[in-house]
Amino acid sequence: MRLKDKTAIVTGASSGMGREIAYYFAKEGANVLAVARRAERLSQLIEDTKDFEGKVVAFAADVTNKNKVEDMIDEAVKIFGSLDVLVNNAGIMDDMSGVGDVSDEMFDKVFDINVKSVLFSMRKAVKYFEEVGGGNIINVASIGGLHGGIAGSTYTASKHAVIGLTKR
Repeated sequence: MRLKDKTAIVTGASSGMGREIAYYFAKEGANVLAVARRAERLSQLIEDTKDFEGKVVAFAADVTNKNKVEDMIDEAVKIFGSLDVLVNNAGIMDDMSGVGDVSDEMFDKVFDINVKSVLFSMRKAVKYFEEVGGGNIINVASIGGLHGGIAGSTYTASKHAVIGLTKR
């Protein structure tokens, strides 16, 4: 049990990588606040981990809502007594548009989810970690954020931004 008695928050936990991260953290003994826009989408994850030493609790939050993101930090500490790991995994792809064709709406949507949510949660978690003497933040970016790739310009730019926030 490498994560026994640790508490983690995992955003985007209802599917894909986020679900797997939450699952394996709980398997390794961590208590996990699993965050998704619709908490009911986390019911299978909770069922699949019910016999693990770590406990998974669902938390509904739209990560583009700063108040809900701040609430998720407070909720993890309230339920589990601490926060040790923040995993910013929630993210979306763009519509593959090049920079000359990207719409303002697509740009805003991708940056709100992929970048601003990371800032909101890091800002709150860092303050908490400073008070308690440390913690870990894992920001899920993409190789596209380093070298470009097969995504559109907005997704690529958003992952560059996440890498930049992580470094600073």
